[in-house]
Amino acid sequence: MLIIFTTLSVRNAYTQDAISLDKAIQESAEYFNNSLPVNSTVAVLHIKSHNQALGHYIIGELINDIIILGNIIPVDRNNIDIIKSELDFNLSGDISDESEQAIGKMLGAQIIITGEIFVMNSRMYRMELKAISVESAAIQGTVNKNILVDKNFKTITGSSNEFLVSIGFSIHLGGTFSVGTQEEKGSSGIPSLGPYLYNYKVTETNNRNTFDIGGCIFLDFKYAEINMGLLIDSGKTHWLWEKDYYYNNSVLQLEESRKNTDTISTTLLNIGILGKYPFDLNNIILYPAIGADYQLWLLHSENRKKTPGDLSGNNSVWIKVGGGMDYNFTQTLFMRTELIWGIKLPSKNETKSSFSYFTHSPSAHIGIGYIFNRKR
Repeated sequence: MLIIFTTLSVRNAYTQDAISLDKAIQESAEYFNNSLPVNSTVAVLHIKSHNQALGHYIIGELINDIIILGNIIPVDRNNIDIIKSELDFNLSGDISDESEQAIGKMLGAQIIITGEIFVMNSRMYRMELKAISVESAAIQGTVNKNILVDKNFKTITGSSNEFLVSIGFSIHLGGTFSVGTQEEKGSSGIPSLGPYLYNYKVTETNNRNTFDIGGCIFLDFKYAEINMGLLIDSGKTHWLWEKDYYYNNSVLQLEESRKNTDTISTTLLNIGILGKYPFDLNNIILYPAIGADYQLWLLHSENRKKTPGDLSGNNSVWIKVGGGMDYNFTQTLFMRTELIWGIKLPSKNETKSSFSYFTHSPSAHIGIGYIFNRKR
C-alpha cells in the first residue's frame, strides 16, 4: 500500500508542470515568433504522432497563432498539403531531415518547423518542436512542453468516445454472513412445577460466518464487466436451540437450550456480470455498479470431512451492488479496485427448509487490467 501511495505521489508531482494542449501551442508560437528572424517565411511541416487528428490539430493551431502574432510569415497550409500529397508524405512515420528540407525549398520557406508528440504516461504527453534552417540545416530554436491529458485533449484525439475493452485479474477478499431462523409455539407441562400447562416458544438459529478468498478473471466492455472467480469459503456454523416457557407473558426461569459448532469449508465458482457507468476524471475512472452472480458449489466439507452427494441444491443467485475505481498507470495498464455488497437469493435447499434465511456478503476486489484496443 505504501508503494502504491508513493507511486501515485511521484506521478502527481511529475505532471504538475503539464499544461493544456492549446496553451502549449500558444506558448510555442510565441517562442518562435520572438526568436526567429522577423518576416522570415516559415513552413509548419510535420508533427509526428500516433494519432493523425492530433498532429493535424497542432499544425493548424500553430499556424493560426503565428498569423495572429505577425512577426513571421507562415506558408499557406493548403500549399503544404498539396506538396505532401504529391510526394506521398507520411504524417505518422519518421521523415529524414533532408526530405523535410527539400519540401521546405519547394514551398519557398526559409525555416521549417517540425516535431513530435508522444505518450509519457496516462496523464501526460510530451510535445517537442524545433525550427530548422532550410538552407543550412542549423537548428534555429527548440520548444519542449508537457501536455496534460484533459477532456479537450481526449476530444481532439477521439479517446473520449472510445469503447474500451480490457481484460484483467483480481484478488477477491470478503466475508459471507448467513442467519437462518425458525420459531415454534405450543404448550406443555413442567413436572417439577405441578400438573399445569405452560406456553412455550422454541427458537432455532443457524448462523454461518465465513471468510472468502480467491482469484477472479474479468473482461470489461466499458459499461459492463463479466467476471469469473474461484473462491475458498471457510469458517464456522453455530447452531442454537432454545425453549422458553411463559406464564402470564413472563418468561419462567426454567428453560432448555442446546448448542453446536461446526467448522466448514467450501470451494465455489462464481460467474457474474456487473453493469456500470464510468465517470472519467482524467487519470481516474469512478463507477457505480449493479449486477448479479451465479454461484456453484464444487466441494464442501464439515469438520474436515467431505460432504458426499450432489451439491447443486446449494447453488444460488446473488444480487450485487457497489462501485469501483480504475487508476491508469499508462494508456493501457490500470489498477482496479471494487467494493461490492451482495445479497443471496434462497437456494433450492433453503427454500425447502423450514428456516428463513438471510445471507449477505461484503467483498473487495483488487487487480490489474490491460486495455487492448485503446487509440494511441
